[in-house]
Amino acid sequence: MAFVALRMFLLLLAGNFEASSQLQNGHLSGYKIPECYRYRLPGCPRDLNPVCGSDMTTYPNECTLCMKMREEGRDIKIIRDEPC
Repeated sequence: MAFVALRMFLLLLAGNFEASSQLQNGHLSGYKIPECYRYRLPGCPRDLNPVCGSDMTTYPNECTLCMKMREEGRDIKIIRDEPC
């Protein structure tokens, strides 16, 4: 029984280490923090560079995702740089 508990503890510890090592340049488990500081009001550029938000919505570009975050006060990450 002690062996099983020790093994579970080591697996948990290894999982925590892996998760902490994935945190790099705003990325965690494939999620990216949008760089909203790059975009100023009153509007967004009309370029089409779709991003998939963590709310499972496709946004035309990162700026429109940031505008949604500002409007609703929610924290939305970028899952990938393509449509959902």
